[in-house]
This record gives sequence, structure tokens and C-alpha cells, in this order.
Amino acid sequence: MRAWVDSELCKLCLIYSRSQDLVKVKHTDILHELLIKIADLIQTSAGRSYVFANSFNIVKQITNLEDPYKHVKKELNQVGVQLAQLIRGELEAVGWDIRIAMRFSAAANIIDTSTLGYEPLDLQKAIWHEPFIEEEVVLPRNKHIYLVLDNAGEAAVDLLLAYALMKNGYRVSIIVRSESYEIDVLKDDLMDLRELIDEDVEIIETPGNMPPIFYIDNDDSYVIAKGIANLEASLEINRTNSLHLLRAKCDVLAKALRVPKNSPLIITGETFKKVIQENMLIREQSSKV
Repeated sequence: MRAWVDSELCKLCLIYSRSQDLVKVKHTDILHELLIKIADLIQTSAGRSYVFANSFNIVKQITNLEDPYKHVKKELNQVGVQLAQLIRGELEAVGWDIRIAMRFSAAANIIDTSTLGYEPLDLQKAIWHEPFIEEEVVLPRNKHIYLVLDNAGEAAVDLLLAYALMKNGYRVSIIVRSESYEIDVLKDDLMDLRELIDEDVEIIETPGNMPPIFYIDNDDSYVIAKGIANLEASLEINRTNSLHLLRAKCDVLAKALRVPKNSPLIITGETFKKVIQENMLIREQSSKV
């Protein structure tokens, strides 16, 4: 697991993000300790997912906070529930069309804690943005759909996507991390959204706080995953049997995919892998000129 979309800029984003974590939980007095530990972690040459997840574990360790953004997630979920009530009406009007539900889910990926150079937009306005890339995908009827959630707030909209899939006859499970990572929803956080969860849907927790997509490896599955972390993790594990709903929040990803920054995207793991490989080849050729 050694994939970085852009090694230097991604590592700069890592340092910025974790420093901002300390700012937000009012523990800047131990910033020097954090930076030393992150430097050691980066030198392991591990992949992006491992370093980002474990650097957040360092934040939790040195602040003695098991879930540093717990209160933030609760506030975001309150906004998400209000928004979902509006979106539910829109989806009912179109017969729970899966494609429309995916567009809302991708657009809702607007919230973040501290991505380098990123300024979040108002969720209630951003939800209406159309995707810049929208791949046409026929979801396999013979597969179990695993919907991997990302941030609090937007998770309320993602639960409507789960309901749309079930209304259209798909077997669906919701996947979350079992341990805290930034503002990603945990199973306990979903209790704030319980009115949106169908009683027949299964909620599965994956080990630790690595991107859940790492742990979905059975042949019976098809993954629909939210967010940048799960997209880049799909590259690390060479998974192409997946569909990703997100925004190109960072400059690196926007440049790699040749899209405007912050664009909503509906893109397969296979397409993402091809684009990244093409970009790497172009950089290699340019370096030889």
C-alpha cells in the first residue's frame, strides 16, 4: 500500500490537516509533538491511507480524545436530517430514481475538516450542484451493494440513496469505520439519523479507522463509496469494481481528473485508475525531456 496521487502535495496536506485538528480541539501547545510523530510516520514509506489514518490516531493519542469531532458530527447530522427531509420529497417525485439519488449524494460531499486549500460551501446550497463527471453505470443485480459512508451531515443524504437502492430491488448494506477518523460517521453517530435508516438495512463496521473499502473483498459485492479517502484507497488496493461519489475538493485530485476544483463526481474505480496511470506516464515522459 504505497500509492499517493501526488506524494509531496499529499504529505503537505497531511501536515496541514493534522495541525488544524489540534487547532480545532484547542491543543496547539503539543503541536511540536505531533509534527515529530508525523515525520516519523511519513518515513515509513507507507501508502496514503495508512499514513492519514494513523496520523489521526496520533492526534487522538496525544490529546486523549477518542473522538475529537464528536460534537461537530452531531451538529452536522442535525443539518443533514433537515436537508434529507427536503431531498426525500424530490426523490419521491421521481420514483426514487437511483441516478438522481446518486447525484444528490455526490453533491453532498461538501463538508471537510481541513483539506489543504479547501473552503467548504453551504450544504443546503451545494446539494443542487450537478456532477461534472457522471459515468453511466448499470449496477449488477446479482451483487450485494455495499454503501460506504463518509462524513457526518452528508450521511443523511447517503441514507436516502440506500433507501432508493432498496426500493429498486437491490440488497444493500451500509459500511462505516469502527473507530473515529475526522468527521466520518461511526455507527453510534448514525443514531442521530435513525429516522432515515430502513429497518431492513444492515450496518457493518470495518476494523480500526482505515478506509472501509480496504475490507470489502468478497466476490458477491459491488461497492458504492463516498469521499476522497475511499477513492484513493481503491487505487492502493487495485480495486476497480466500485463506484465513487465525491467532490474534487483538493487541487491534486482536481488536476489529476482535469475537472474544476470542488466538482461533484460520479466515477468508477476503473476510470480513476486509468486516469492516474495516464498522468503518471505523462509526468515520466516530461521528466525525460
